[in-house]
Amino acid sequence: MTLLKSGIITTAVFSFALFSGSTALAKDTALKPIPSTLRGTWKGAYTTTDAGYSFTLTVSKYHLTQNGIKFNMQSDQNSKSSTGFIMSNKPNKKGYWKFTLTVSHDKMYLKRTKKNGKTALIRYSYDTHRKPVVQYLYK
Repeated sequence: MTLLKSGIITTAVFSFALFSGSTALAKDTALKPIPSTLRGTWKGAYTTTDAGYSFTLTVSKYHLTQNGIKFNMQSDQNSKSSTGFIMSNKPNKKGYWKFTLTVSHDKMYLKRTKKNGKTALIRYSYDTHRKPVVQYLYK
């Protein structure tokens, strides 16, 4: 009976430790870095139905900087950081990585490609009228 009792206690303690450890790991999970193929400083023009200006996008391991405004990658989808974003776990069927701002839920899609023999980054997003905007940015 004593052996059975100690076995139950050991199992309970181990289960609690395992559960506690998995909860701690969930909070401290490492962020998946932005793919290296997307990283670098990319320049182009932003043109919509009601705006047009030069555009610079700098992509690093865990940050995006658009025209001087820095955004930080978040691990929590419920984050309310005004400068935070969530990146998709993998590219979609067409090869675009999705980046979603945590506060506004605005989406931007990035994909590296070749255009006219040059390496380019396609930035697909939507303007204030919810119309698609496709930009080709170059290094």
